[in-house]
Amino acid sequence: MDWLIGPRSLRAIVPRRLLIYGALLYVVLAWAINMIVAKQAIEHMNPLAFTFTRFLIMTPLAFALVWISGGRIRIERRDVPALLLCGACGFGVYQYFWVLGLAHTTPFATSLLGATSPIFTLAIVATAGHEHVRPGRWFGAALALLGVAIFEGAFTGNAVVHIGDLLVLASAAIFAGYNVVGSRLMARYKPLELLAITLSIGTVILIPGGAPALLHTDLAALGWDVWWRIIYATLFPILLTYPVWIWGINKLGAGKGSIVQFFLPVLTGILSVPILHAAFPSYEVAGAIVCLGGMFFAFALGRTSRPERALEGELA
Repeated sequence: MDWLIGPRSLRAIVPRRLLIYGALLYVVLAWAINMIVAKQAIEHMNPLAFTFTRFLIMTPLAFALVWISGGRIRIERRDVPALLLCGACGFGVYQYFWVLGLAHTTPFATSLLGATSPIFTLAIVATAGHEHVRPGRWFGAALALLGVAIFEGAFTGNAVVHIGDLLVLASAAIFAGYNVVGSRLMARYKPLELLAITLSIGTVILIPGGAPALLHTDLAALGWDVWWRIIYATLFPILLTYPVWIWGINKLGAGKGSIVQFFLPVLTGILSVPILHAAFPSYEVAGAIVCLGGMFFAFALGRTSRPERALEGELA
């Protein structure tokens, strides 16, 4: 995608930024649709079997795309630990928490709680010293967490520990590691190459839970109503979006790029009404608004500054 970017001038920076944010919004829309599609699919098959089926198809397709694009898979020994961590956080371990969480909660809750991943990303880059975080961002993060509490009914007498929500929240923290590690690996790996490598790692991690579940699933009995959802969930949420996502956050920085994820619960909530006929209690709506508002404060009003290296130099 870099061939679309012109000279580094003020007139070139504006359309480039629009291109990057537009690409990330495409990713978020695909993810929002996947929330609903995946939820419908796992109502008819084991969640781990569903996920493992997707990965068995996606991994060879990712290598095929690398070959078609003229790329080559070359792994530097120094990157092995980072690649293993990236594969676990972006696919393997993350998918266990995400799909099992989705199976025990709603697509809207999954989207909202998953959108807290930038908060965890912020904490990682601040702790590691990759970005200097101003107080305004921490205030926004605290406000976002308050919104999560409101959403869970903590102040209305409806508070219940939802295992699905806890699993999704854990998956958001795990995915933050992918945001940070993946964006830095982009300095030496092209998006498709990084995707193929980390997908392979994720598939291996999914074998212990996914293989037994798949062996006990009668795939022949699944109708087209389920299979088209599996196909969508195979192609769009990862294969046709992760290279774009990791490219985008590499260009903007992990903390700043992740802000686009905040649109995920909004889009999922809107789509859930006509497709799933979803209804939302007032406290959930209020909690979602507070949560998203907090994340807006955290990322839009509390700018970070990066030590030593300018953004353009790091993104080359």
